[in-house]
Amino acid sequence: MFNPKQPDDILNIQEQDLLRLPSEEDDWHEYKSSSTTDKELGKKLCNAASGFWNSGGGLFVAGVNDKGEADGGISLNVKRTSRRDWIDQQLAKVTPLGSYVVKKIETGNENSDINSNTGVFLVAFSQSEISPHMSQDHCYYIRNGAHTVRCKHFLVEALFARQGLRTPVIQHILRRKSNNNRVIEMGIINLSPTPALNVSIQIDEIPKSLEALSPILFPLNIPIISEKFPFFFDIALSNFLEDYTKISFQVSLNYRDTAQKSYDKLLNVDLGSQLGPILKTDQGMEKIESELSKISKSLSDVKTPIEKQLKDIAKQIKEKR
Repeated sequence: MFNPKQPDDILNIQEQDLLRLPSEEDDWHEYKSSSTTDKELGKKLCNAASGFWNSGGGLFVAGVNDKGEADGGISLNVKRTSRRDWIDQQLAKVTPLGSYVVKKIETGNENSDINSNTGVFLVAFSQSEISPHMSQDHCYYIRNGAHTVRCKHFLVEALFARQGLRTPVIQHILRRKSNNNRVIEMGIINLSPTPALNVSIQIDEIPKSLEALSPILFPLNIPIISEKFPFFFDIALSNFLEDYTKISFQVSLNYRDTAQKSYDKLLNVDLGSQLGPILKTDQGMEKIESELSKISKSLSDVKTPIEKQLKDIAKQIKEKR
């Protein structure tokens, strides 16, 4: 339901739209019931803000049960302060303050699950480019599945490091293996300083012509792919390919960054356009050697009459002396 790249979408949500919320909390959604005290709610809101901003965004919903269903709603005011202003005051305790959007939903009809003088409040946190964000208790948080958890020290350091190029940039290359030029291998490489963690590599439909690939091997699970540690694997024996220029397939990747944000990437692999000309057997090498020999002979045939002409010119000059 929630898209962290479009947090303003929550402004269009009405009470009936709450039924579209996931039936349980996940990476992008955190729920707090109407019975939560204001003191506890303020603490949970700040921690969730830190966790969501440090993990790519998310949606905090107050006034619903753990299934995302309205369970009465929370008060519209906290003492003399409106709930909307109270939310701003709580989030101001998180440093640095990131971007967020607030939506209030009040009772719409007599059959509503929201009581009068209460409401369900949604706070949408967009993806932050200024992380890490510290909560009001001077701790840093991230989302770990359905939970907001404290960052360990190395993760905080990693979040600071992400202030440069923050996202793993994954690409692939095709090449012939250095110690066996009959083997075609594929490499998954990372072009950014941010490592890709827990990388899953899946080929759903393996072309029949790629005999070296076995469906039993997939998905491949690689703990880390970084600038210094790319991952290469064999995909075919070139002398078994009838016409590699017509072979194409897709590779699905799933991986996480150091803040545990998940990414999906689809790679389009086309041997013909990406690998270029390839010698499939030793016969191919013999053919090239033969062609080179013909070129050499042609050059020799041209060279001989030129040399003869130069000798004749030299002879004529000598005679004129």
